[in-house]
Amino acid sequence: MNRLPVVAIVGRPNVGKSTLFNRLTRSRAAVVEGTPGVTRDRLYGEGEAFGKPYRVIDTGGLDAAFRDDITRAAMAQTQLAIDEADVVIFLIDGAEGINKIDYEIADRLQRCAQPVILVANKLESLKKSNLEAAWDLRLGEALPVSAVHGTQIGDLLERLCELLPEPEAEPAEETSDAIRVAVVGRPNVGKSSLVNAILGEERCIVSEIAGTTRDAIDTPFERDGQRYVLVDTAGVRRKAKVHEALEYYTVLRSFEALERSDVVVLCLDALDGATSQDMRIAGMAHEKGRGLILVVNKWDLLLRWVAEREASGFEVNEILDRRLYKANPRTVGREYAAALRNLMPFCVYAPIILTTAITAQGVAKVLAETALVAEHHAFRIATPDLNRTVREVLDAHPPSRHGKPLKVLYTTQARVKPPTFVFFVNDPDLVHFSFERHLEKQLRAAYNFEGTPLKLVFRARREEDGRRTPKRASRR
Repeated sequence: MNRLPVVAIVGRPNVGKSTLFNRLTRSRAAVVEGTPGVTRDRLYGEGEAFGKPYRVIDTGGLDAAFRDDITRAAMAQTQLAIDEADVVIFLIDGAEGINKIDYEIADRLQRCAQPVILVANKLESLKKSNLEAAWDLRLGEALPVSAVHGTQIGDLLERLCELLPEPEAEPAEETSDAIRVAVVGRPNVGKSSLVNAILGEERCIVSEIAGTTRDAIDTPFERDGQRYVLVDTAGVRRKAKVHEALEYYTVLRSFEALERSDVVVLCLDALDGATSQDMRIAGMAHEKGRGLILVVNKWDLLLRWVAEREASGFEVNEILDRRLYKANPRTVGREYAAALRNLMPFCVYAPIILTTAITAQGVAKVLAETALVAEHHAFRIATPDLNRTVREVLDAHPPSRHGKPLKVLYTTQARVKPPTFVFFVNDPDLVHFSFERHLEKQLRAAYNFEGTPLKLVFRARREEDGRRTPKRASRR
């Protein structure tokens, strides 16, 4: 696997950063999904410039709420982008012209080591361009483009091709049987404490300051005969009022780590519950087909919080789903887990472990569960056994739609990591999502797939000539 070079798009709000991002990644402006957490945000993506692949970051613009501290916020946002990028695209509004924020960002970019491409957007017609003021930014000649219409995007791709380094090949693992585990989560939820507790030593710096970890740290080790590579994902520096930048880069780094992993350990803060960002990261792991474990850390603090309110005789507003319940430390764990699953129904297969990493409580279970999830993630079912199970499911509840029966002619497991099953059917259009859910549920009941998503693919089989045509696929 190669690590792709990174292109960061920086600039003030409303200059068209997201539009350019969509153009470079050839993606749609918005992705809508009915299940919370599965939606792929327009934060990161992959593109290609004349055969050279890269990862592109769509950074957040500065909100009007930052006007009282605009210079510091602008520099913090820009610096985070510079730290990640191999090439920086500085986007300005060619129609509106230059303003104070542009000059502030340009001043910092003049001193960065990475190459900078100055791009003037919203120039649908070159006759409208008035780019003389752009020379004042001292970043060279501005390349006029229209991200909406694609005008001169080819010239921008040509510049990227010239400046981007070749993808770096990751060093080969000494042991191919090692389980790669990415510990991901928001800043200051206890990721490094969890890693240290698993390793039994102070391998990672731990601090109450969010973002202490700056680089992804790969730590190979062996436990009970099983080899692991543990990745403590990099956090980011917390800057006052720059929450958008914090979220963008935490998600980006988590995404890069989970891409290289077999199992993702998502660390949650028990007192915060599951935030939208936690659900986003879980959705990434689900979409990428990685094994997933939900670790609720700082559980001792939640129990203390619950006990204090129980002693006071108050009903407590439950953290996760905001329903009222009588606080009880003996049952709060079950209620918390149930509410967490309701919030993230797309990954109900993920085991939930309650830990206090700083005292190593519950940590041993994390590693044991990781080994099991990795085993389930790579589990392969023999074809005769699989077809027998599917046939039993169909005989018990024969599926049909619009009065026409669905026939499953043959089933095979195409791959592992994640387990992927191909069903050859008479008509894929007859496959209703409720039948997919039922089929997945029965597969999980027959075989142990705890901790791993399953991918179900339905293909039409043309009986007259034996050819098979792919029609539909889904990951449950």
